[in-house]
Amino acid sequence: MRQIETKTARSKLPPGKARVFVRLGEGVSIGYRRNANRAGVWIVRLADGQRGKIEKRIALADDLAAADGRKIMDYQQAAAAARRLGNGESADETPAVLNVDDAIKVYEADLIARNGQKNNATRLRPHITPAMLKRPVALLDVTELRKWRDGLTGKMVAASVNRLITCFKAALNLAAAKDESLNSRAWEIGLAALPEATEANNVVLAEGIIRQLVCAAHEQSSQFGVLVETLAVTGARISQLARCQARDLVADRLMIPSSAKGQKKRATRTPVPIPTMLAERLRAAATGRKVADVLFTKPSGESWKKSDHSRPFERCVVAVGEDPKFVSIYALRHSHITAQLLAGLPVQLVAKLHDTSASQIEKHYAAAITSHTDELVRKTMVAMGPALPGDNVVPIRN
Repeated sequence: MRQIETKTARSKLPPGKARVFVRLGEGVSIGYRRNANRAGVWIVRLADGQRGKIEKRIALADDLAAADGRKIMDYQQAAAAARRLGNGESADETPAVLNVDDAIKVYEADLIARNGQKNNATRLRPHITPAMLKRPVALLDVTELRKWRDGLTGKMVAASVNRLITCFKAALNLAAAKDESLNSRAWEIGLAALPEATEANNVVLAEGIIRQLVCAAHEQSSQFGVLVETLAVTGARISQLARCQARDLVADRLMIPSSAKGQKKRATRTPVPIPTMLAERLRAAATGRKVADVLFTKPSGESWKKSDHSRPFERCVVAVGEDPKFVSIYALRHSHITAQLLAGLPVQLVAKLHDTSASQIEKHYAAAITSHTDELVRKTMVAMGPALPGDNVVPIRN
């Protein structure tokens, strides 16, 4: 400790990139690097909870100027600042610092406030070490974040890793939006998405299978039946239908609320035409309800929550002879989008009706788009005769 505690001791150290560290306990060390012809630098070293270390500059040493406790510190001040950072606090004694745990809490509160999917925040915690949760956001670096990302690849498929990365980046970006001193470069680089992980696993069902699934759903209960039937004819997400209100049924149209994905500031509703018979069933089911009551309910009268549909739909899939490992309720959405594309509906319209973007439609349904456009392109081509001069093949008439 005496090597860096006093100015005299520090002046005897060789200048350069070499650092001298003193352990303060609990995975926290204070370090010093001497510079030639200018003040040295105090550095904090923290254990990352995964047998690694992260380092961050705290302040200049009081080698050439008196300490002010902020930009210039003596040994005692630097050691105290290092201990505070190790506890997830601020390096100075004034404002409280935002650590990773705080950022996730703020993100969760933001999701709840805008009726988003709360589990986007809660799913993060089981995958983040206690040491990282305590880490100030300002101390996150590329190496630590990339190590965290790569550590997930042995536990889940690449697509799942990317979904978790998206949630983590959303939490950190929200923290940066509230604190201009935070630099997003660390997570933009360290949490870059894994490549070759976005290939769509779109299960497209034949029209006959879809009818059988709807019938099987109605056999379980009328409430589940109209839910599955509406999913099949609109291609909506179940989370969207779960938020539909009785007022959203307007004649033979259903005003489907936008999804809770992304940073949408205002919920919108898209009018989607539905078959007359389905509209009549929905009106009958909504009889006696207030306009603000949910439109789709479980047999118990409660609204549908996340995954409530999983087991009932799995029984439907088994009943029609399909494999529930491959056919999920999302197959109804894939099938509906594919059918509309093959029918020649413009990509922009399909995207609007399904609350997504044209770029996502083109990315995940390229095969369906190509199948339709091939014939359109061929119609614009010059049609040549059955044989051209010099051809060796002569058509046989009669």
